[in-house]
Amino acid sequence: MNCPVCNVPMVVLEMDQIEIDHCLTCGGVWLDAEEMDLLLDGSEGREEIRRRATRVDDSTEEKRRCPICSRKMEKARITRAGKDMNVLIDRCEKHHGTWLDGGELDAVVKLSSFPEAHKIHVFLRSMFGGDHSPSR
Repeated sequence: MNCPVCNVPMVVLEMDQIEIDHCLTCGGVWLDAEEMDLLLDGSEGREEIRRRATRVDDSTEEKRRCPICSRKMEKARITRAGKDMNVLIDRCEKHHGTWLDGGELDAVVKLSSFPEAHKIHVFLRSMFGGDHSPSR
């Protein structure tokens, strides 16, 4: 599968039989719809992230194309009250999956109330190192 930003082949990373497509160039991550659910399975943050992801129609950020159906994806903003940050993600309107630019998966995890030792944090640290963004 090619990266929707760089148009280069992505590498497939696997954790607990969950495949994550990762672009080594821009640091972006593609999660098929069921992969996001599997990653968050058993987490108190699973429903929290779903509730907080609201569609954004007035974003000036370029829309990415879904690597599955090639349609432009919608923008969704994930925020948390009391935190001074938010994350703008791309999700396929046909529900094929979610695109997270470099560092956005970690930012989504930080916005949630996951415990620090949650398996996503452990996985991100083991695969990408400290800040989970691409080296430039």
